[in-house]
Amino acid sequence: MKQSTTVPGRPRDPDLSGRILTAALEEYARTGWGSFTMQGVAKRAGVGKSALYLRWSTKEQLLVDSIEAVSLPLTADIDTGHLRSDLTETASGLFRYFLDPIGWASLRIAVDVAVEFAELDPFQERIVEALREAVTVIFTRAIDRGEIPSDRPLRPLVEVLFGAILMHALALPPAERAEAMTNVETHVAPLVDVVYRAATGD
Repeated sequence: MKQSTTVPGRPRDPDLSGRILTAALEEYARTGWGSFTMQGVAKRAGVGKSALYLRWSTKEQLLVDSIEAVSLPLTADIDTGHLRSDLTETASGLFRYFLDPIGWASLRIAVDVAVEFAELDPFQERIVEALREAVTVIFTRAIDRGEIPSDRPLRPLVEVLFGAILMHALALPPAERAEAMTNVETHVAPLVDVVYRAATGD
């Protein structure tokens, strides 16, 4: 009986998908939507274009999955037992995110979606809503603990938190970014205080 012979092939790269997802965001940050291509992502990731098409049939799917991969970890369940510390942890994660080049790519995509790039519609549902819901849960728990009034409108509080962190990151001169990354809580503390006071009425 003839035995089959296994021909060794190229070892699978367990980090390939992650490398491609990161490359997609880096490429988008450089080119924007108009010049964003699968070929450009493949070149940046150091792979053949076929490696992308085996995983994603369109550049839209690749881009949304890339954003989801780096954004949704921000929605990790944060429950320290107190609103202020919950907000501090959340704001710190957001601030680090906006200081990172990948976070800037995400922001650029959000702007493109806002000006009606219909091809990126899944971004709104899969990422923006997930981030909003994660922070809403923090305020909902605070209501259950009696820290804030039950009739407090939550969506404005969520948007104030995101907006404050984003604007602070935008306002930082490039020379101050490295220092900010090592002193995150110092930077977010005044912003958290504003949101906390608005939520509790103190």
